[in-house]
Amino acid sequence: MLTGFRLKMLNREASSPKNKPLDVITHLKLKKGMVVGDIGSGGGYFAGEFSKIVGDTGLVYAIDVNQRSLDFIESNLEKEAIENVKGILARPDGIELPEGSVDLFFLRNVFHHLPEQAEYFRGIKKLLKSSGKIVIIDYKKKKFSFTGLFGHYTPENVLIDVMDSVGFYPFQKHDFLPDQLYIIFARKS
Repeated sequence: MLTGFRLKMLNREASSPKNKPLDVITHLKLKKGMVVGDIGSGGGYFAGEFSKIVGDTGLVYAIDVNQRSLDFIESNLEKEAIENVKGILARPDGIELPEGSVDLFFLRNVFHHLPEQAEYFRGIKKLLKSSGKIVIIDYKKKKFSFTGLFGHYTPENVLIDVMDSVGFYPFQKHDFLPDQLYIIFARKS
């Protein structure tokens, strides 16, 4: 169960300079007016940062399967007077949003938690605009680490194969995160 303390720790981790959040955000190339879906928002750090970039004409969906996370995010964003973030309670098998409405989906350390990954991304694909992208950041396997020992990682070939099977290719790969994959996927033509 996620407590307020745990959600604060998730935000501290996401915003830590060692995790290079500014580089993560810069490589997304967000613009004013965009619609962004932050899947697995946790404490909402990235949803809040995205909202500042997309501005009043844009929208950020903070998407999580945990209502407590969404309540925490809403409470924090109210304090900051941020009004362009909408919490969406997701089901483990999908998200309910209008088809063709999202410019970019962002998943950080979420992919390895999804039980039916290909099926999940088939559903996500319907929600993306035709030029939309999916950004996936997930842990690499490291021996003798928490992520390696407990399966909290995704091998790059598995990630690419799953996304290929639902019609996406690696549009860009970034390697500035030493312990994580950072791949931006685009639709195949």
